[in-house]
This record gives sequence, structure tokens and C-alpha cells, in this order.
Amino acid sequence: MTEPRDTDAMAEWGAPPSPAADSDRGRPDALAEAFERLERMERLLQSIRAGLDAAAREQRHEQFSTRRLVGAVLQTLVGGLVGLAILDWMFNAAPAAMYTKLAFAGVFQLAALTAFTTMRR
Repeated sequence: MTEPRDTDAMAEWGAPPSPAADSDRGRPDALAEAFERLERMERLLQSIRAGLDAAAREQRHEQFSTRRLVGAVLQTLVGGLVGLAILDWMFNAAPAAMYTKLAFAGVFQLAALTAFTTMRR
């Protein structure tokens, strides 16, 4: 027979009383077995979570890439050349020097983009 508070909780959730729960109440070995199963399930869930955490940590970690380094250096060089070309334009320097700097900046930009895109493969 179920206790009144158990019946209230079961009625609240709409669950019918289970006859197996009533028959196992007085048996300590069944209770110990249930706790053992719960502990095994908890250990299994903890190991799954540890595996998922390790996989997420490994996925966030990126290896050193010389292509990324080359791309970053070239990108910085492009920024400097564009800046110098703007200064040439502002101070009315020779147009040939400005266009040469912009041409080199364009070539280096393509090289940087190539380095960045080949890094993903």
C-alpha cells in the first residue's frame, strides 16, 4: 500500500501507482540493487560528459600553422603599403610610386588570402 504523500505525488503527475514499487518497498536487496544501477548510470553519464568536454576542448584548440603566420605577416605588410600609398596621395608624391605600392599591396593581399584558404585544408 502506498503512503499518502506518494499517492499525492503520483496523482499530481498523473502516473498510476505501480504494483512493483509496492512489492519492492520492504526488500533492502532490491533497494540496494536500484541504488547500484543508479550509481552505474551516473558513472556512465559522467564518463560521457568527460568525453564530450574533452572533444570540445580539442576542437577549440588550434595547432600552430606556418600558413597562418605567413598570411598574418603578409596582411600586415598590405596594411603598411596601403597606408604609405595614402600618404603618397596626401602629400602629392609621384603617382608611379603610389601605384607601385598599391600593386604590391594587391599581390601581397592575394598571397595572404591564398595562405589563409589553404590553411583550412
